[in-house]
Amino acid sequence: MPDSPPSEPEATARPPQPPPGIPLSFSRGCIFQPTAHEAAREAAAAAAAAAVVVGGIDGSAVDDSEDLPDDDVDEAKETSSYGARRGSGSGSAGGGANGGGKYARIREILPFAFHPNVRPLSISDLESCVVLENAAFENPEHRCSREKFEYRLLTCPELSMGLFCTIVPAKAQGFEIDTFETAHPAETGRDDGSRSVLVAHIVATKSHDTRVTDESMDYPRDFRTNKNKHSSLGHQEGGKTVCIHSLAVHPKLHGCHLGKLILKAYLQQLKNADIAERCSLICQDYLIPFYERFGFECLGESSASFGGGGWYDMTLQIQELPPYHVRVAGGWRRV
Repeated sequence: MPDSPPSEPEATARPPQPPPGIPLSFSRGCIFQPTAHEAAREAAAAAAAAAVVVGGIDGSAVDDSEDLPDDDVDEAKETSSYGARRGSGSGSAGGGANGGGKYARIREILPFAFHPNVRPLSISDLESCVVLENAAFENPEHRCSREKFEYRLLTCPELSMGLFCTIVPAKAQGFEIDTFETAHPAETGRDDGSRSVLVAHIVATKSHDTRVTDESMDYPRDFRTNKNKHSSLGHQEGGKTVCIHSLAVHPKLHGCHLGKLILKAYLQQLKNADIAERCSLICQDYLIPFYERFGFECLGESSASFGGGGWYDMTLQIQELPPYHVRVAGGWRRV
């Protein structure tokens, strides 16, 4: 979650229509054309959205090369020249190392090819989640604690998602990221020391409430010993609302559109899995436009007091999302 207090909310929330840059295949209605003031807010939101604690859902594994609703992952993967720095003159489908395209910044940052891998998290990713969370949120009150991560990854790991990239030490050329130390080997049998490194995550639980509450963000302290798992705190297996509690992108990769990439994959898998009616979260006022791009609706000030309060409720009706697309021979097909 962001450290600064929220600004005054707008008198009325805009309908959940995306500004330019979000394809119509992902959100219904006409594309929203922001005013100059709103455009400035949205630019700030995009920059800050790389680390924001919220409340919502996830589903199961996502094949990011087949199931994303637009070309985000393809563009990210078509970067054999990712290792080329700005000024090298080499090009790619994503705009080349000289800039252009949504992923130009990541080509500037990484001295090696970026091959994103999206998958559910598991308890084996616990330490990486803690390291990423601590790096993403400067304010300790806005971080998910290690014990909360342990509870959520043990209780409902299918409601989590991680974005990973493979790093080979010999090709890193001095690039360092602290989640490398907690990462697992990329593949068995490889002797190059490569690891699958966590760069972004989404962690969530289910709730019977339609909005994120302090109870849904909490957890039973006896979760390790209570086998009955009956508690009013934390994950509610029969709940119809998925509450996203943490969406974080490592600060070294801020501004690289990875928050957008993982959230789109997450919402898509949520719809395909058909395991809940809605996805809800809380955020600061200046992040409202960011989530509206994905179809979330602002319901006003939140009653949640986590991290000092000052949040706004956001919710999205999952089945009202438009059809997604899958890759088939010769192109894409709506499903």
